[in-house]
Formats: sequence, C-alpha cells, structure tokens
Amino acid sequence: MSKSSSGQVMIITAAAMIVLLGVCALVVDLGMSWMLRRQEQNAADPAAIAAARHLRDAMGNAAWNQGLAETDACFYAQENGFFAGDASCAGALAADKLQVHSPPISGPFSGFRGRVQVVIREDHPSFFGRIFGATTASVITDAVAANESNNSNSSSLVALQPDCSGGSAGDVDGGGEVRIFPTVPGAVGGYVHVNSTCGGSRDDVCQNGSGSAALSISGTLRAPYVYTTGTCTTPGGGGLQCDPPPATGGCIDEGAVPLGDPLAGVPEPVLSDFPNGRCPDGSISTATSTRGCDLSRSAGCPADPADSSVDICTLTPGVYYGGWTVGNRVRLFLEPGMYILAGGGISPPSGGSIEAVTNAAGVEARIMIFSTDGPGCPSIGAQCQGTVRMTSRDVFKAKALNSATCAAVSPQACPWKGILLWQDGSASNATAAVHLGGQASSVMAGTIYAPRAQVEVSGGATGTGCGVSTAASCLAIQIIAYRFKVSGGGLVEMPYDPAELYQLPQRGLVD
Repeated sequence: MSKSSSGQVMIITAAAMIVLLGVCALVVDLGMSWMLRRQEQNAADPAAIAAARHLRDAMGNAAWNQGLAETDACFYAQENGFFAGDASCAGALAADKLQVHSPPISGPFSGFRGRVQVVIREDHPSFFGRIFGATTASVITDAVAANESNNSNSSSLVALQPDCSGGSAGDVDGGGEVRIFPTVPGAVGGYVHVNSTCGGSRDDVCQNGSGSAALSISGTLRAPYVYTTGTCTTPGGGGLQCDPPPATGGCIDEGAVPLGDPLAGVPEPVLSDFPNGRCPDGSISTATSTRGCDLSRSAGCPADPADSSVDICTLTPGVYYGGWTVGNRVRLFLEPGMYILAGGGISPPSGGSIEAVTNAAGVEARIMIFSTDGPGCPSIGAQCQGTVRMTSRDVFKAKALNSATCAAVSPQACPWKGILLWQDGSASNATAAVHLGGQASSVMAGTIYAPRAQVEVSGGATGTGCGVSTAASCLAIQIIAYRFKVSGGGLVEMPYDPAELYQLPQRGLVD
C-alpha cells in the first residue's frame, strides 16, 4: 500500500470516527430524553389526578383553588424525584418547570373547563447538543385529569373554526332573543365558546359595530358566559346579556384559550351493525342501492286525513343508502331509533317541503341521525354524503335517544345516546351545511355534531317554551360545529341539560 493510500485511509477513518461519535452522542441524548420523559410522566400522571380533586362540580371550576392544586401536584412531583429541596416547589413554579392549569392550555383538552393539566419540564446534560453550543436539553411532559363520572362538555354552543374565513364563526341572528340557561339554577354550564381569532381589540366587552368578529350577535343573547378567542360584535343594535348577572365584571372573555373538539375521539357507528332501512314503497335500502327513498304520495305515503294536500311518510330506524328525497308537503313521522343516512342526506327538491317532524303520536321523535358515506361512494353517486336539510314549515319535534329509549328500541345505538345529529367529518361532503328547525313549536334536545360544517338552527316565534316561557321554542341542544348560526323571530330558549346530551365518562386521567 502506498503512503498516499495510507493517508486516505486515515482521513476516511477519522471522518468515520467523527460520524460514529456523533451518532453515539445523539443516541445518548435521545436515550437520556426518553428516560427523563418516562420519569416525568410517572410524576405528571398522579400529580394531575391529585390536582383534579379540587374540581368540585361536574361541569366547571366553581371550587377551583390554584394554590391547593399546585401543592398537591408538587407533592407527587417530589415523590417521584423532581424538585427535591424546593419548598412547595416555589422555584419550579416560578421557572415554569411545574405548571398547573385549569382549564388546560394545550393539547386535545385545551380550553375544557372541568379539566386540570399538569406540566413538568426538566433539563438534562446534552452530549450531541454541545457541538452546537447547547449544554442542556429540555424535556416537557404533561397529563390531563378530570373528576366526574360523566361529562357532556359545559358549552351549549361551540364553533371550532380557528380563523376568520367566511365571516363570523358564531352567529346569533334575527331580531329575537336566544336565552341559554342551566336547567338547575346555580349549576355551571350553558357557555358559548368560539375558537375563531377574528376581530381586533380584545377588551372583554361585546362592542357595537359591524366589523369582522369571531362572534356576531344581531339579536339578543342571554347566557351565563361567553368565551371567544377573537372578539364579539353586536351589529344592528343587538346585545349580550349576562344571565345570571355576575357579582362583578361581565360575562365575556375575549382572547380565551381555543377549545379542543370534545367529540374528536368518539368512534363512528358501523353500518353493518344496523338493519337496512325500508322505504315507504316497501323497498329495502341496501348497500348496492343507486338511489335513496322518495318520500311522497306517489312513493307510498298516504294522504293526511286532516289535510289531503299533505302526505304522511312514516320511517323506521335503519341504514338508508342514498338518503331521503322529500316530496311536496310531507309530514314526517319517525319511529324511535338510529337513522343512518349512507349518502344522499335529506333533501327537499325545488317546491318540496317538510310540514312537520314528530313521531306518530305527534310528540317529539326520539332519534339519532348519522350522515355519512355509503360503501358505494364515489362509484355510486347517491351514496356520497349529502346535505341535511331538515327544516319544517310548521312544528319540528325531535330529541336524542336516551337510556330508556335506546335500550328498548335500538340497543346497538346506546353508545351514542344523547346525540341528535352527527354529520361525519371524515366523509366526502363534510362541509355541507346542516339545517334544522321549524317555524312554530320547535322542540329539540341532544347534541348536534358537525366538526367541519356550519349548523343552522331556527326556532319559531310561537310555542310552549321549556316551562319558563309560554311563547318560545324549546331547544335543549348543544351544537359542536365548525360554525354555528342560531336564529328565531321570537324567544328561543336553550336550557343546558346534561341529561339530554351526549356524555363521555371522564374521571381520572383523560390524556
């Protein structure tokens, strides 16, 4: 071997040794970070559970004590080897190495009232990082805990849209009044939460004006509290009223922490678990159907004995591949249970209309509607998710399945009891707007979930109210949508009643 060859081997070997040492240093850094993260998680988990015991009631932070929560979190952090010798973790808290937040400020439970987040940050010596001048590396771990047997989220209206596209993400429209109130006086809940950052100055006052804002109130909104990441405006002389009036201050927080999607992890119904739907003409809807059900007299719906110009179409629970096409002047009777629209949606054609939505006895139908794609989409166009337009010219009465009705008529639907309508956010037409409501005597209850669409709910100017007023629509609903719009020409009462909403078990660690 020549001297020049030996020199080349030495250069290559030296370069390889540098690379090898760098890899070893990186492996050591990553290993140290992984071990520290595991230790932090072992401390953060019990710390969050301990802090969560100060969340007294199921829907909020009425008894929250920041100092006691930090004391409990500190105890378990120190028991697991962190912040030793730091009395009450005062130094760690001041340096943000130990953080306790309620509601959480990051992650999937960001903004959730009734949750507590514990964050632990610690440093370890860096080996690989020293090459770039970083002598230490920080590892940050968090845990989120709750302290309630069930949770339906404490907000009645949630707009998930994070930006300003398309105008206000939350809209209380019309010249009427929308009143949101807990069913139990003094209970915590019935909030409005808008994630949009739209708007200018955040001064915790819903100012008059027509400028762009996250939340627009052109009528009157009465609510316990409003949270907006952006701002609130009241074009046309509308207004926000605190109900009940607070002892001090107002009832709006502009610049609030964005709320995570409360139902993001809920599993979807599986179509094959439910029976095929039966159309009024007697035909069975199947996974190979190329059209949905026609709801009209010509398709098997009889005339209404009280009004021969109206057709009565009665449907039973099941999967309807291709959805429903509504004829002219149809009174829709829905038997209790789960209705899956596997494509097609609910679409009155030009000139068609829904006169009323009830059960056969004329009272509210206990149902759940899930709008998604059928297995034939996109090859079978009718099985691609369609628009849900379920607005009636007269009464609209529908409530979500509860424990009694789902167990009696549709046990396989019980995991989703409390959901009135769910528009699948992962289907082909997930951004199609959802329209619900009636012109008079509207009665609705349950969670309406459309994570990528606008939900528009209207209530008529007349009705029997919710036991509070005798001239109002009663909408005991919760809207969790990309955008929401609630309108009514008169008084629309929205009682916050967790018993009527979808609930998730939330006790102990949730993240």
